[in-house]
Amino acid sequence: MILYTEKGAGLHVAITAAGHWLREDDGQWVCSDEAAVQALIDGYTLEQAKAFRKAEVSALATKLRNKVIKGYSAGEMASWSIKLAEARTFAIDPLASCPLLTLEAQTRGVALASLAQRVLDNATLFAGAEAMIAGVEGMHRDSIDALADFDGVAAYDFTGGWPAT
Repeated sequence: MILYTEKGAGLHVAITAAGHWLREDDGQWVCSDEAAVQALIDGYTLEQAKAFRKAEVSALATKLRNKVIKGYSAGEMASWSIKLAEARTFAIDPLASCPLLTLEAQTRGVALASLAQRVLDNATLFAGAEAMIAGVEGMHRDSIDALADFDGVAAYDFTGGWPAT
């Protein structure tokens, strides 16, 4: 007979990952192997429950980050740090060498100053979104770390506070 203690969804994932199953059937817990499943239930720690819940928070943060960069290729994003460095350099010294931005501006037929400002504006938007997402993610992860029991971890609502993306 299984002596079940509610420890959150992470426990059930751990049981499945160990190759077992557990379900409630007519008010009784049934499973694939009572001894093995009971050992998993008994051994599942509060720290494991917190880690599982924090992983859920991070998965939501990743989803929001991916929404922010939707439509941009990895190749384009790989150039952003170079473009930003060149745009910052240009803002300080319009005579400085900015080979990537210069070539892009010439190819597009726009002024280098206009392109450099666009890069700075876009960087500000992306940095702001990242700061908000990272801040809310960290706040929820810290709040989960401070919880003292399985019920608190399982009940913790991490859906609030996220920026609209």
